[in-house]
Amino acid sequence: MSYRILLVDDDRENLMANESLLRAKGYQVKTVQSGQEAIDTIKAAKKDYALILMDYHMVGMSGAEAVAEIIKIKPNQQMLAYSLDDNRDVMRETFKAGVLDFLDKNSENEVLLSTVAAYCEKYEQNFRLLDDDNLTHSEKEDFIKKIGMIGRSEKLYELARQVEKIAPSKATTLIYGESGTGKELVARALHKCGDRSSGPFIAVNIAAEQASLLDSSLFGHKKGSFTGATHDQAGKFQLANRGTIFLDEIGDMSLDLQVKLLRVLQEREITPVGATRPISVDVRIVAATHRDLPKLIAEGKFREDLYYRLSSVILETTPLRARPDDIEPLVIHFTREICKENGFDRSFHRRCLEVLREYSWKGNVRELRSVVERHLIGADSEIVRAEDLEALLYQKRETENPRTLEEIDRYLHEQKRRMMADVLKDSSSKAEAARRLDIAPNRLHYFAEKYGLDRKS
Repeated sequence: MSYRILLVDDDRENLMANESLLRAKGYQVKTVQSGQEAIDTIKAAKKDYALILMDYHMVGMSGAEAVAEIIKIKPNQQMLAYSLDDNRDVMRETFKAGVLDFLDKNSENEVLLSTVAAYCEKYEQNFRLLDDDNLTHSEKEDFIKKIGMIGRSEKLYELARQVEKIAPSKATTLIYGESGTGKELVARALHKCGDRSSGPFIAVNIAAEQASLLDSSLFGHKKGSFTGATHDQAGKFQLANRGTIFLDEIGDMSLDLQVKLLRVLQEREITPVGATRPISVDVRIVAATHRDLPKLIAEGKFREDLYYRLSSVILETTPLRARPDDIEPLVIHFTREICKENGFDRSFHRRCLEVLREYSWKGNVRELRSVVERHLIGADSEIVRAEDLEALLYQKRETENPRTLEEIDRYLHEQKRRMMADVLKDSSSKAEAARRLDIAPNRLHYFAEKYGLDRKS
C-alpha cells in the first residue's frame, strides 16, 4: 500500500529533499511550510495521513503549537518532530504536545526511511480503519453503486450489468436467492433503472402476510365484502399502478391466489374481493423466492403455468460467503448508516476485515448489517478492533455439503441448472450446446424450459 505522509517544514530546501526521497520509495507526500497550513490540511483531509513529520522551529506558530492543535482534530494522528536542535527541553515540550518521537534533521536517509516505514507499519496495525476515504474505487464498483447496490465483486458486477440490460424492458422477472442476499434491492434497482422509475414501488412479503388477508391486501376489497370491510380498499396492485410491484417469497403463495395472480399476468386486470367487475392495472411484476419452484411444481404446490409467466427473465443473487470482496464496502456503508442513525462516530479497524471475510454469513448481508450494528453500539471506544469481535465470528467457514434429501435435490438441481446455463452461454447455437452436453436437442429443450433458461439463451 502507498501510505500518505505530510511534511511540515519552513526550510524549503530540506522540505523538497525529503519529499523527493519519500516519493522515490512510493509514498504519497504532501508538503506545507507552516504550522497553520498543516492544521488546515488535516481539517480538510478526506483521507488519513499515516504520519506527519513536523519541524519544531518555524516562523510564526511553532511545531509544538501545531501538534497540539492537530491532536485535538485527530487524537490518534501519528506525528514525529524533527529539528536540528537536540536540546532536551525542546524535546520534552514537543513530546508533551503529542509527538511520538524525535528525529534529527542530520540523520542519514536510511534512518529517515526506516523510521517512516516503522511508523507506517504501526499505522497499518493499529490505526488504519475501514472507511470510505481509504477505499480505492474501481469503475466496476462505481457502476454497481449507480445501479443502486453496494459492493465490488465480479459476481455483483455481473448482476448489476444484467439489471441494467433488463430494467428498460417490461418483462416479468423472477429473482432467485437465499434469504438476506438483497433480492428486494435488486427489484428496486430494476424499478429505478427502468422507465417506471417515476411511478410507485410497492413491496409485499407473501410469507409475512396473514394468509386470510392476503387476497384483500393484494387485490383490494369492496365495502361489505366481509366482516370488518367498512369501506372500499385499494389493494397493492392498484397502489403500484404505473409502477412496480415486488412479490417476495412467491413460493409461499396459496394455489387459489396463484390463479388470481396468473390472471393479472395474462389479462392485466384484477378483481377486488366482493367486486363483480375487474379493474385494469398497468404494473410491472417482479417476484422473488429462495425456494425451488420446479420442485414445488412437481409436488403440486406451485402452478407450472404461473412459473413460466413469472420467469420471463431470471436473475440470481449470490450468497455473501461466495463474494467476500463485497464485505469491505458493505461494512463501510453500514458503519456510516448506523453512526448517522445513532449520532456517534465509530469505525472498525482494518484488521477486522480478515475475520469478517472468513466467516460463513449464513444470514448473508442481513446478518452482516446486524453484526456491524451490534458491535458499533456496544463498542467501548471509537474503534472496534479485531480482538473486540465476537468469538462466533472467528469460526472458519466450513464446506457446506447437502445433508437432507431435500438439500441434495436442491443441490443437484442447482448444479444442473448452472451447467446448462454456462454451456448455453458459451455455445453459438442450441445444437452446439446439445452436442457439448451429449444429449438430444429435444432433451436440451426440456431442460432449458424446466430451468427457465430458454428465454435467456
